[in-house]
Amino acid sequence: MLFRSWIYKRFFQDKGVEAGFNGVKDNVCYIHSTYLDNIENLSKSFLERIKTIKERNIKKYKHKILGGWLDKAEGVVFDNWTIGQFNPDGLQTSCGMDFGFSVDPDSLIEVAIDKKKKKMYVKEHIYKNGLKSHELAKIILDKVDNKLIIADSAEPRLIEDLKHLGVNIKPVKKGTIESGITRMQDYELVVCPESTNIAKELNNYVYADKGSKLYVDSYNHAIDAIRYNVIYHLDNPNYGRYFVQ
Repeated sequence: MLFRSWIYKRFFQDKGVEAGFNGVKDNVCYIHSTYLDNIENLSKSFLERIKTIKERNIKKYKHKILGGWLDKAEGVVFDNWTIGQFNPDGLQTSCGMDFGFSVDPDSLIEVAIDKKKKKMYVKEHIYKNGLKSHELAKIILDKVDNKLIIADSAEPRLIEDLKHLGVNIKPVKKGTIESGITRMQDYELVVCPESTNIAKELNNYVYADKGSKLYVDSYNHAIDAIRYNVIYHLDNPNYGRYFVQ
């Protein structure tokens, strides 16, 4: 499923139109042309380059040469994830939270970690910007009640405000971004079907450069929330039944 392109959703997914279709449907004319339509006029050297790309990188060939839809950005950090049921084995869960406000969203993600199966189940409850402290607290309590929330330690005043409003929340010692991401990459992430913002971020969170361990600071609000939760619980392995299977 593609979460990145409104064009794909509106003109292909919602209309049941297959990629590569040529013709008219619902008063929309579709024209898809590739080098194969003009192959008799192309040089041998050009075709050899295309052949090499196809043999070495089929994903690049389908996207850049054939013009297919790309479901994930190039250089994505996470490719170890699927869509599936949240927490099917009834593991103890808690939440991670990344704070935003005017531009960036507040993100509250529920997490269940199965250490034995190396799976991490994630479900978004909040992904919204512009919330004031009392509004945020009310939504949190409505969504997850008294469940433990591990939050961004960069906002100690907001954490204290939420505590006074009845939210069970504590800061995390974040460490480096790389250390948290590496821990997440050790697990298969299972995203519940309704958590489209998590899926969108996983499809678009990329390395800054090829071979780099630096990350582009974008599409990472839900991911940061998950990361805070993971760091806390992997540093506190005796918390409840979290890892008992």
